[in-house]
Amino acid sequence: MPKVSVIIPTFNRAKFIGKAIDSALNQTFKNREIIVVDDGSTDGTASVLKAYGQAVRCINQLNGGVSAARNTGIREATGEWLAFLDSDDEWTEEYLSKQINLAEELSRVCMQTADCVFIGQDGRKNSYFEMNGAAAEFKGEDYLFVREPFSFVIRHGPWQVGSTVIRREAMRNAGLFDTSLTISEDLDLMARVALQGPFGMIREGLVHIYRREEAIECLTQQARDNPIKARESDDRIYEKLASIEELKYTQR
Repeated sequence: MPKVSVIIPTFNRAKFIGKAIDSALNQTFKNREIIVVDDGSTDGTASVLKAYGQAVRCINQLNGGVSAARNTGIREATGEWLAFLDSDDEWTEEYLSKQINLAEELSRVCMQTADCVFIGQDGRKNSYFEMNGAAAEFKGEDYLFVREPFSFVIRHGPWQVGSTVIRREAMRNAGLFDTSLTISEDLDLMARVALQGPFGMIREGLVHIYRREEAIECLTQQARDNPIKARESDDRIYEKLASIEELKYTQR
């Protein structure tokens, strides 16, 4: 049984999926399986995936959206930890090694996230923890242990699930991605997992997230272009999370 199941959902990313897979294959941490879920691509994605042979497990499904693709990967995963990577992003070579070693040796957490480096089309780089306000919480330290993380996750959202590892047991207890959400599905999932136990954070930027010019709109762009829809989605998420949190604490 692998220690980590790497889950990569993809849809019409033939130009980028190879680099994402290579960054997963090139990890110094080798005790992992790589699951790519092709969510009904109609471009050359299938040909790119075929070239990897047995190194990558490929699953094809009808188009259902990124959350449905991630859920398929979760159901097929056998690892103790789940690690998510978007098909147009890349991990540094030490990503999994640092994530798993710190999660298991430094603190027994149910979920841990690392900082991301956002790389714009003009080459400018920005820290995601600086963008969502989490950087100040480290107070100069390299690692942050959050014992009761639910309010922390809500306060500093949104988050990037592509820089987060989650114990499979915690995911099973929290429930999978909500396929009815098209915006802020990362925040929704991570907040529910945060009710399962402590949360760890790595200050170092271990993931490269690229802002590309392509037909598929990123979720950030969707929120910017349709703020009303984004607000309605957030309201749904907060109402659901409030009821879950209330139920959890009344059962104590």
